[in-house]
Amino acid sequence: MKRYIYNYQTVVTFSPEVSTHSILLRCQPMLGEYMTVDEEHLVIPQGFNARRGVDQLGNRIVYGLDRDPHSALAYVSTGIVTMGEYSIRDSQVAPIYKLPTSLTTIADTKKLGIDVDSAENVVDAAMTVCQWTHNTLAYEPSVTTTSTTAAEALELGKGVCQDYAHLMIAVCRANGIPARYVCGIMEGEGETHAWVEIHDGYSWIAFDPTHGIRVEYGYMKIAHGRDARDCTVSRGIYAGMAGERTTVSVMLQEI
Repeated sequence: MKRYIYNYQTVVTFSPEVSTHSILLRCQPMLGEYMTVDEEHLVIPQGFNARRGVDQLGNRIVYGLDRDPHSALAYVSTGIVTMGEYSIRDSQVAPIYKLPTSLTTIADTKKLGIDVDSAENVVDAAMTVCQWTHNTLAYEPSVTTTSTTAAEALELGKGVCQDYAHLMIAVCRANGIPARYVCGIMEGEGETHAWVEIHDGYSWIAFDPTHGIRVEYGYMKIAHGRDARDCTVSRGIYAGMAGERTTVSVMLQEI
């Protein structure tokens, strides 16, 4: 077992002010899986009168509404978690993790030349796809967007962690391996990270195609879903014609 301190903070500024601002956040660690939450704190402006719940996929959510004019939204999620080796026991796999989505579709994976048939088991097959994805894409920020599909990233040959995850998921599902998208925090400092969980018939096992590795420790899960659209960390709607500036800072450190 290992213990980690985490910190996720976002500051959004608006110019001019906005009002009737509703928010939906996924910024807290998931519970009851390979990690436990020893301590947690969530700070959100009081004007939003925030409420907590769970979405249809089991992700923890926070939602609220601030009707008064304001020029900024700042929130902090911080605490301490204890992690075991990354493995999530689950005998049931929802059909949604076996089917392609608009972001995780590849027309003909047979032409990619990935040999998963010779793998001894599902985990080895997933590792083959993970390493293939890692070697196929070059990491380059700002060349893709949140709506870039796996097929588009493959054609570009570059992208960010979201694109690596979508491409690996697309190939896994096309080869009969259930897979889901995960958003969270990787050990270190920077921004949120995306990786993939595959189901081996007994448990969800994690892989990070951006780095070409199987995940064991140092990854704090926030949300999972069919693709990135199910795992948006921050979503909001407001009244007003304002320009936005967003600053995000995350940290996960072993203690």
